[in-house]
Amino acid sequence: MVHPQQPGVPHPSEGMAQPAPMVPWHKRRWFGIAVAVVAVGVIALAGLGIYGILGYSLGPAALILALGTAVLPVPILLAFFWWLDRYEPEPRRYLAFAFAWGACVATFAALIINSFGGRVITGAGGSESTTAVLVAPPTEEFFKAVPLFILLGLALTGRRQINGVVDGIVYAGMSAVGFAFTENVLYFGSAYIGDEEKNMPGGITALIVTFVLRGVFSPFAHPLFTAMTGVGVGLAVRSRRTWLKIVFPIGGLALAVLLHGTWNLLASSQDFGVILTGYTLLMLPILIAMITLAIVLRGREAKVVGRVLPVYVEAGWFTPQEIAALATMQTRRAGRQWARGIAGSIGAKAMSDYQFAATKLAIARDALARGITNREFADEERHLLATVDARRQYILQHARPGTAMPWAPNPAAYPPGHGGNYVSGSGNYPGPAYGSPPNYGGQIYNPTYYGGGHHPGYQPHHGPETQR
Repeated sequence: MVHPQQPGVPHPSEGMAQPAPMVPWHKRRWFGIAVAVVAVGVIALAGLGIYGILGYSLGPAALILALGTAVLPVPILLAFFWWLDRYEPEPRRYLAFAFAWGACVATFAALIINSFGGRVITGAGGSESTTAVLVAPPTEEFFKAVPLFILLGLALTGRRQINGVVDGIVYAGMSAVGFAFTENVLYFGSAYIGDEEKNMPGGITALIVTFVLRGVFSPFAHPLFTAMTGVGVGLAVRSRRTWLKIVFPIGGLALAVLLHGTWNLLASSQDFGVILTGYTLLMLPILIAMITLAIVLRGREAKVVGRVLPVYVEAGWFTPQEIAALATMQTRRAGRQWARGIAGSIGAKAMSDYQFAATKLAIARDALARGITNREFADEERHLLATVDARRQYILQHARPGTAMPWAPNPAAYPPGHGGNYVSGSGNYPGPAYGSPPNYGGQIYNPTYYGGGHHPGYQPHHGPETQR
């Protein structure tokens, strides 16, 4: 049975106490644990390999100094991608995986392949510049993009973590920042110890010059290159056509390689005027365009909530006030602060889970409306609605009567057909589709407090965690 006002949306009165669906093998707990163990093992082995090589070639003192210098730009770059990802935040373990993969596996593989390719090219009479332009870009971009391709594969099998272009850019950026960190360790350490064979002096001065060029002048280079692949993967996830799911990632990777090769070609000229011209006329405009694109697309994600979730208002899962409170970063932040004030850090975490589940629900239903096949949407929808309800109940159970929401209701914004008043609290409120206010522990809360959409199938402290 579905609510007659909105076909396809479950009604809260139905409850959620249903038999657990059959879980596909790729979603079972043992499979997730096995994948995590393999991933950690591969990253650990690659990390030992790359840093063992760096320690042997640079020496302990230079390695420690290079590590301390290379870490300086990392917090700024990570902060940018976390800021970009704050509306529908990705799971931290996936972000950590992308960063660790870039820092360990991608750099280790690139070092081996680039070294081998360099020997082949120089043995055939070529130069190191040829290796930098023809070998390094495809090798490095492919291995930096592996986490994106893994997540794309998971999305196609139902474990959707990438929902669009913004997510693709975020994961690409995390992998690229990790890669740039380890690569900078190599460059900074090499600058410090110098190279007698090439008559290159070492020392602190050489280290500072290299840091300015790589850590100040172009810290965004690797994230910008790999973001092209991220855009391609994000478009593939949002595409309905099978051939586009293949073409977009390959096209994004090709653009990443082209941009990376162009930058290496400029750098290999060793002419500061050429590098500055290329930086000003090519790299900087592309960087600005990419950042603008990411911010615009993130703004569209916010609009999805206001456009899609009203269908759940009709079914009784949300109140109009809740939709308004989810639509901007300011109101979402105010909601977390309010929940922290009444239930501490656990309340803030419950509000964060509530907001995340509601946003993911909107994005998933929007994708379905666009014709993007998701055979497991019904199970995902039930899970997200259960999470929304359980987190709301937890917060409301800790709310004190008279604790107002941090934003005022706007009756003019409510859809028609929601008439009636609540008898408790202050002021009037258009009643939701389920008719009567929720009752928690004998206390009826006015929806000018945070809440609404209660169904009796879950208890406040035992709701499922949001899948991330």
